[in-house]
Order: sequence, then C-alpha cells, then structure tokens
Amino acid sequence: MEQELSYRQKADAAVRDLLLEFECQPILFVGSGLSRRYFGAPNWHELLKAIFNRIPDGPDTYEYLRQKHDDDPIAIGSVLSDMVFEWAWKEARGEFPEEFFNSKVSKDSFLKHLACQHVAQITPAIADIDDASIQKELEALAVIKPHAIITTNYDLFLEQVFDGYEPISGQTILRYNTNSFGEIFHIHGDVSDPKSIVLTKRDYDEWTEKKKYVSAKLLTYFAEHPVFIVGYGLNDPNVKAILRDIGELVADENGLIPNVYQIIWRPDAVEKHPPDQSIFAVEGREFRIRAIHTNDFDWIFKALKSQSALTSINPKLVRALAARTMKLIRHDIPSGSVQVDYDVLERVAAERTFFRSFWALRSSITPISPTPIH
Repeated sequence: MEQELSYRQKADAAVRDLLLEFECQPILFVGSGLSRRYFGAPNWHELLKAIFNRIPDGPDTYEYLRQKHDDDPIAIGSVLSDMVFEWAWKEARGEFPEEFFNSKVSKDSFLKHLACQHVAQITPAIADIDDASIQKELEALAVIKPHAIITTNYDLFLEQVFDGYEPISGQTILRYNTNSFGEIFHIHGDVSDPKSIVLTKRDYDEWTEKKKYVSAKLLTYFAEHPVFIVGYGLNDPNVKAILRDIGELVADENGLIPNVYQIIWRPDAVEKHPPDQSIFAVEGREFRIRAIHTNDFDWIFKALKSQSALTSINPKLVRALAARTMKLIRHDIPSGSVQVDYDVLERVAAERTFFRSFWALRSSITPISPTPIH
C-alpha cells in the first residue's frame, strides 16, 4: 500500500506540473472503456451480437461469421448490414422509419438505426446510477472542465457529465471552428444522427480517407494542450491512427509525444514501478506517450481539475463569447462596424466572478492576431 501511495503521489505531481506548464485546460480523449465502466456499454462485438439477436437466425449466423471472418468486426458488420437490409424490406418494415425505404437512402441506414437505438436505450440518466462510488467519480470527472473532449463513442453519456458541452459529430468536425471551448467531438458519429456513425467497412474506408483532415483539425488541441487518453488501449486502431498523425508533427527524436498521457485502468493494486510510458508502432515507426496506471480514477480526475478556475462557468456562454470575439477580430474591426451595447456591458461587468473565470480561460482558447486597422 505504501508503494502504491508513493507511485500515486509522483503521478499526481506529474499531472499537476504538466497543467502548470501549459497553463490551460486539458483535452480528454475518451474511449468506450469509460462508458463500459459507468453503464456497461457494449464493445463492438457485443453491439453487433445484440443486433444479430434481433433478426431471424441471427445468433447462429453471428458465430458463423466470427469464424469465417477471423473475428473481424468490420467485415462482420458489413455482412450484418446486408442481412438487416433484407429483413427490413421483407419482414420488419414497421421497425424502421418509412423514409428509409427509398433508393436515395443508404442500405446501411437500417443497421445504423438499430445500433443507435440499442445504445440510446441502454444509456442511463446519471441520476439513475445508484452506485455511490461511481456517482462520486462522475462528479470529479465533471469538474475538470476540459477544453474539449474527443471520442469515438456513439453514446451521449458524456453530454450528461459535462453539462453545457456541445456535441459535434462526424463530418461536421471538418467544418467546425475549433477556436472555441466546451465541445465533445464524436469523430465516429453519435446516436442522435445514425447516418453519421462509423460501423461498416465502407464507413471505415471513408473514415480512413478523411482521417488526416480530422487529425489536422485537431492538431492545435494536441500541440497546445495537455491530452489525457482514458478508456482506450493503444492497440485500438482509431487511437493509433490519430496519434501517429500527431506524432509525426510533434514527437521528439525518440518518438515521445510529451504532453500526451494514457490513463491505464488496472483492477488490481499498482506495483512500485509500472512502466511510465506506453509504446506503439505504426507502419514501422515507434511512438511513445506517458502512462499512468491506476485502480482508482478519482484521484486522477481531481488532479486534472487542479488548474480549473471554471467551476461556475457556463460553457454555452463561453462559446458564445468566443464566437463573438472571433467575429469582432475577423470581421467587425477590419470593416469598422463595431457596435457596443453599454447596458449589456454594465450588467455583465457586474458579474465579477464570471469575468475572473473567463479571464482564467484566456489561454485555453487559441488566440488569433487581430487585423491591424489603417
């Protein structure tokens, strides 16, 4: 126990030092492991199996396809898409929206509808979680107030944890202005828009083509903020692909991406000297990120909020102010069309607590140099 405490103290200090160095809110890169912990969310195979169980002869076919396709969920998902499509048109028309039965709608829509329906149905309201230790952990997670969250999860559970954060999904990310605060980027889509989710081979082929653009869009986050990966293993191809793109630009000569940490869940006690780095290779090149091993998330979440001055900040208001500032810098000042409502300014200025917190946020929002006025 003493050895575990000593390791925890050192890791806690390392996290706090990194936050002090960057002087801004962290980025959380959240995987399915967190949803699995909090409400038993399915992994990919479990999600596919749940859908197979809804269609005729599905359970036996599922095991057959796992064997036939060497347990490759992408290949299995593609076959399942065809099976659900046939079932929908022949026997289960009432199970799907009528607009799906149109040649202009992708046949994958039927499978994605079932997948999102299942995930939405099993995602609980936080108030309905009766485990006191989980509730305490979720409270610690919520007060981190991360600059942004990146996830491949379809569920919208994080939107409950981080009240006021805005979900940005799928291809919308490519058009989104990332000079803001308080977004949850669902890079593989989410249940609110079934057509946005990445589930079949065709989806993954399209994702692979556009991944570089997503990585480039998120590069500023990875380069200018501490990043903490939680709920993913580094054998996850989604994580490796994005970290490889980032690592090619910011890794040092030893392949270390110094501001990225992987939080590794361990059900058992942590030994005295667990590995302090996670190593992964992509296309023959080796990369490294820092690692923290733990069987208790609570202390890590508390360390991650150590620099937060945003307890009372409403993320929606911050986004609105950031967007107005961007418009002021990019358009209004150069065109000489600035308008000031002094009544509003006086009311907002009275909120001193808000302004102290908003000023503390200034380094979390990527600055843009204003266009000089001539």
